[in-house]
Amino acid sequence: MRFGYIVRYLVFFSLMLLTSAIVKSQHIANYLQLGKAELSENHYLKAVDYLNKAIQINSASYEGYFLRGIAKFSLGDYSGAEKDFTDAIARDPYYAESYHYRAIVRSQQYNFGGSLEDFKLAIERDPKNAVIYANRARTYLFLKQFKKSKDDCDKAISLKYKNSGVYILRGMAESGLEKYDNALADFDRASRYDPEDSYSYVQKGVTLMAMKKADSAIVEFNKALAIDSVDSYALFNRSMARMETSDTTGAMKDLNKVIQLAPFNSMAYYNRAILRIKKGDMKAAIADLDKVIALNPDNIAVYLFRGQLKQSVGDPEGALKDFDKAIEIYPDFADAYFERSRVKKQLLDFKGSEEDYKMAYSINKFDFENNDSLKIEEVMYLKRLMAFSGEFSDKNTNDTKIENEYVDIDLKSLFGVVLFAKSIAGTKMYDTYEKKGYHTTVVTLKESDGDNTDEAVTARQIRLFTDKIENEPYNPVNYYNRGLMLACSRDFEKAISDFDKAIMFDPEYTMAYFCRANTRYKLIELIKSYYDYKHPFNPVGNKAPTIKRDTTYIKQEYNKVIGDYNKVEKLDPEFYFTYYNKGYVKSLEGDYWGAVSDFSKAIKYDDKFAEAYYNRGLILLFLKINKKACNDLSTAGELGVTEAYTVIKRYCSK
Repeated sequence: MRFGYIVRYLVFFSLMLLTSAIVKSQHIANYLQLGKAELSENHYLKAVDYLNKAIQINSASYEGYFLRGIAKFSLGDYSGAEKDFTDAIARDPYYAESYHYRAIVRSQQYNFGGSLEDFKLAIERDPKNAVIYANRARTYLFLKQFKKSKDDCDKAISLKYKNSGVYILRGMAESGLEKYDNALADFDRASRYDPEDSYSYVQKGVTLMAMKKADSAIVEFNKALAIDSVDSYALFNRSMARMETSDTTGAMKDLNKVIQLAPFNSMAYYNRAILRIKKGDMKAAIADLDKVIALNPDNIAVYLFRGQLKQSVGDPEGALKDFDKAIEIYPDFADAYFERSRVKKQLLDFKGSEEDYKMAYSINKFDFENNDSLKIEEVMYLKRLMAFSGEFSDKNTNDTKIENEYVDIDLKSLFGVVLFAKSIAGTKMYDTYEKKGYHTTVVTLKESDGDNTDEAVTARQIRLFTDKIENEPYNPVNYYNRGLMLACSRDFEKAISDFDKAIMFDPEYTMAYFCRANTRYKLIELIKSYYDYKHPFNPVGNKAPTIKRDTTYIKQEYNKVIGDYNKVEKLDPEFYFTYYNKGYVKSLEGDYWGAVSDFSKAIKYDDKFAEAYYNRGLILLFLKINKKACNDLSTAGELGVTEAYTVIKRYCSK
């Protein structure tokens, strides 16, 4: 009897496990299919969300990582895509496409050694895949290895690759080899294959420019623009051709249009500066170069050019700063030493001038004698230091991709407690069960807490908690709750007073310290905005601010904010929102490394804290720790911060 019971139990348990496995398998398949469907519709953010779920259910399968890598690649998140393709390879080292796509994203990040190795591994696993050869041809083309690029195009064509792009690639390789007739023939093949592909006409025009046939090139660019009137790449190239024909008015018109379509296109600003110099408008030219440097803060060539321009208009001190910056970025920049030598001589720094001249000479001599020994990594590094960002990302009404949206880039704001949120979207829960210092079992928080409660609800709740205080004048919870409502109604001074009373009746009331810190900081910001920007100030009713704006007061209040957060940290070291908020406050006060440290602590306690990754990424980007910054932004995007992809597109996908 006992044995029969055990057998029945084991059978039941086995069926339960089997049913669970079947359900789990169905969920994985559903999420993968939904992810694929969103990918096919170019809905990359939705695809990432579904594929996250598939990976959470089964992290051992390569497919979720591979597909999510495709989505991230399409969003311009190359470092995130590379990580996903690497994870896919770890789970299935025989799938050629994982190596293929990792090769592509490595090329985008200038890791050409790794890229070419991945192309080799992909071809070993799938030697008949024409697309792999075509994409490797693209990488060889960038490296100016034109013969290898052409050979790969030939291989792709022999494998019946049916795409006009392969003829365009081969034409570009032929043009690089200065076999211009062959190049033009390939561009014509591409346009016959796909007459609506404007790129074949653009590249034909570029080749005609190389042949010094600017008028004929303009004809080709016009054909491209007849197909797509907002093709910024065609407009840019037509502007270059118009410069060659001395049509400066037409060239300026084209460049203005490019900037309108792609306002982060630094090449357009750079060339517009050249046009303005020709017109004698040096001030406007320098303003355009200022924009180029804002978009490309490490572009040594632009610092050199702007320095030369400043020197020519009688600003040797400004020129000296530009040459100093170029040398700071790249200490072996001989041209910058030579130009700085000239400026120092003009400023009567003869010793410094002579030292710079000798340095320029020694670097040039070394380069000439050792040119063959320069490694590809050094060449690529120099390319990156002279690269222009934001090329030809068209801004038009049909482009709704999140990574191409033009939004202000700012930190994610403070998280605050909400009692009566307008919606649950964006809310986060913190479990306080059996924790000391809390008067609830769960705390609900949301970013920008002052905007999350309905005004009518707020006013009603203030009256309700006021009545409760009259009945229970020693209950800290009532003061705390009324303080939250007063803070929502922007009556910050009264809110702080209520938090003070809550703390007086319960000195270990964790959330009272947390909310008092938030409220104090908002009051500081409000006062600063009034005195700094002269905005009309009406905190509550018609009463003017009672506290004068001075740096001593601001510093004291700032210390009180940090002090309250530190108190919360001591009461509950696991309450990660404290670290996040403290990091936010420190970042706005200029303590960037302190902010990085605090955001890192928040992430330590919650490795899915998307806003903490995003803010840390932005600060690291500001501190020029780009690789780590872009990794953080990638994680933030993966976790749902859509703005991260705009930042990645602008600053991580050069």
